[in-house]
Amino acid sequence: MEARAAELFVAYGYAGLGAIPALPEDAFNAIASENRTFVAAHEDEGAIGFAMCGQIGSFLHLKELSVAPEHGRRGLGSALLHAVIAESVALKLDGVSLSTFRSVPFNAPFYKRHGFVEEPFSTANEALKERFIAETPPGIAADDRLLMVRRSKTL
Repeated sequence: MEARAAELFVAYGYAGLGAIPALPEDAFNAIASENRTFVAAHEDEGAIGFAMCGQIGSFLHLKELSVAPEHGRRGLGSALLHAVIAESVALKLDGVSLSTFRSVPFNAPFYKRHGFVEEPFSTANEALKERFIAETPPGIAADDRLLMVRRSKTL
């Protein structure tokens, strides 16, 4: 699912992302168990989407949100995102943070519709800056990406 979802970036000029192989199942499961992971499941097909997040400073940071392409455009991504937002509220954190592609329509515009705003790199705390840098894929210009937050007070 993760690799098939990454293939969607090819049409937006990020061919390298579509070529990245999926993690072996045991490696993925190890990472998922080290983070807060929410899963959307189909009764016949099993897992069809997931959101993986972890606390970074006072934010719950969305590390990855993926939905199997054949199940896209049905609200699963929104439901998973709302589970992450609810978790940040339950943990009494300042909100949810993430880094994403600026111009890919199913990235920044999607999050903006859900109340996220750009957090200028210059004003972000050090932990978020470090995570932003770590999440910028090799060969991708930092200007193609942005840091976004949804503060709890906007919930």
